[in-house]
Amino acid sequence: MSMIKYIPLLLPMLLSNTASAAEWVFNAQADPKFKYDDNELLREDELDDFSLNIDPTLSLTRSLENSTSEIRLGYRISRYQDLKELDKENPFASFNTTYATERSTYGLKLDYAERESRDIAEEDTADFSNISTTITKSISPSFSYRLTELDTISTSLSYQTRKQSDDSSNSNSILGSSSNLTDNETASLNLAWQHQYTERLNGGLSFTYVNYQAESDSLDNQYDSYSLGLTSEYQLSELWSVNGLLGARYLDSENNPAVGPQTSDQSTGLNYSISTKREDELNSYSISASRSLLPSSEGDVNQQDAYTATYRRNFTEKLTGSFSASYRLYKSADDLNSQETKYWDLSPSLNWKLAQDWSLIFSYKYRSIDETDGKNVDSNAIFLNIDYNWNGIRFSR
Repeated sequence: MSMIKYIPLLLPMLLSNTASAAEWVFNAQADPKFKYDDNELLREDELDDFSLNIDPTLSLTRSLENSTSEIRLGYRISRYQDLKELDKENPFASFNTTYATERSTYGLKLDYAERESRDIAEEDTADFSNISTTITKSISPSFSYRLTELDTISTSLSYQTRKQSDDSSNSNSILGSSSNLTDNETASLNLAWQHQYTERLNGGLSFTYVNYQAESDSLDNQYDSYSLGLTSEYQLSELWSVNGLLGARYLDSENNPAVGPQTSDQSTGLNYSISTKREDELNSYSISASRSLLPSSEGDVNQQDAYTATYRRNFTEKLTGSFSASYRLYKSADDLNSQETKYWDLSPSLNWKLAQDWSLIFSYKYRSIDETDGKNVDSNAIFLNIDYNWNGIRFSR
C-alpha cells in the first residue's frame, strides 16, 4: 500500500487549469471470475479447488486536445473453497499521462502492484507453483521527437523494483515455502530511430541497455545487457500488417553467492520478434514469435523463446468464439546454469452478449510444464466470467 497513498499527490496534474475545457470520464468495474482448476499450483502433488477472483477498479481519465491523464486504483481479491492460504486482497495503482506538441510527445507512467508470483510467472520465473506475493513498483518516462515528416527519434527510461513477500508462515502447510525468490531491481534505457519509407513501410534502429541486480542472503548477482536491432513494420493491406525486429545482444554476468566462489560470464546471442495480424468484420488472426531476455526473481536472467497464435470469430451479433495457444522455452541466458523449462497453454472460449453492457464468457485452459530436472505436470481449468462494460460518467469542465 506504500505507493497508493501518494496517488492523491498526482491529482493537481489532473486538475490544472487550461484554456480549453477538459473531458472527464469516471469509470468503475468489478468483473467476477469463477474458476475450477484440477492442479491450481501446477505441481506434481496436485491440489484442485474452486475459486472466485474479482478486481474492483476505479479510474478517472482527463482528456484535452493535446494531453491525456489517467489514474487507476483497485484490488485483486481471491477466495478459495479449500486452499484458504491462497485467499488474497492485493492492491494496485497506476498513473499514466501523455502530452503532445506539434513535434514532440512526452509520457510518464507510474505503477504499483501486489501480485501473486505465479500470476506473473510467464514474464518472470516460469515457476507457476510459487505462493509468494511480488510487490512491484516502477516509473517509466518517455519522449519522442519528429525530426521531419518521415523521421522520428524516441527514448524511454524505466526503473523497476520487485520485493518478495513469503506468505507461507505455517511450516506445516501443504502449500510449501517460497524462499527461492529474491528482491531485485531493473533499470533500462531505449533509444530508437524510425523512418517512414512509403505509406505502407517503415523501419529503423533500436538500442537497449538493461541493468539487473538481485540480492538476498544467499546471493548478490548483477547483469548488464546491450542489444542493437533493426525494426520494421509493413502494412500488407488495410486489414493485414506485419512487424518485426532482428538484432544481436551482449550479456555480462557476475554472480556472487554467499557460499562458494564468485563466477562471471560473457555471452552473445540473437534477439528477434515477428508478428502478423489480420482482422475483418468476422475474423481476427494473429501469430507471433520472439526471443528476448527476461530478468528473473530467482536471481538470474532467462532467455525466453515465445510462440503464440490467436483466432477470434464473430458467429452472430451476440456470440463470439476465440482460441489461443502459446509455447515458451525458458533457459539461463548465460552459461552458468543449464536448467530449461518448457511451458505451453491453450484456451478456447465463448463470449455470449446478454445485453448492451453485459456478457458471459465461458472458457477452458490447459497448461503444461516440462523441466530438465524431470518435473512434468499439467492442469485443466474452466472459467465463467461475468463481464459488465459500463461506459462510465462523462462530463466537461
